[in-house]
Amino acid sequence: MSVHRQHAHLDAPLEEVWSLVGFPSRYPEWWPRVVEVQGERFEEGDDFVQVTKTPKGKIQSHFLVEQRNDLREIRMSCELTGTYAEWLLTPAQGGTFIELEMGMDPKRLGDRLMDLIVGRRYFQAWSKQSLDGLGRHARRTDVTHTRTRIGLLR
Repeated sequence: MSVHRQHAHLDAPLEEVWSLVGFPSRYPEWWPRVVEVQGERFEEGDDFVQVTKTPKGKIQSHFLVEQRNDLREIRMSCELTGTYAEWLLTPAQGGTFIELEMGMDPKRLGDRLMDLIVGRRYFQAWSKQSLDGLGRHARRTDVTHTRTRIGLLR
């Protein structure tokens, strides 16, 4: 199981960052590779379809919102692959401190192999791209990456 954690500080108010992170319908605006989100509600226990652009073309994934605390946290996971993202937000120094954890708890053999071969680098790159994309779309665009921690559990 690959796990990657990355922290960043955005010079944007918590409410503005949450309006992008806490509502999957807004992901195509800023989240790299996400081109469409289909869903009506994004509360804890709800699921939605996310269309993602990959090197092999566009794929549809069904995501479950596992946890959601307004203005603080959202965690979602792909019901097929086990890929997940968890965003924790905290107001800090006039902006927003973000802790992002991305990883995979692979469910199928092919996903386990992908995770074993490229999981660490994949989630590290996607985390950085995600925080950069979020920073570009927040009101003020200063993104400061404060620390990166990569974990690979097997």
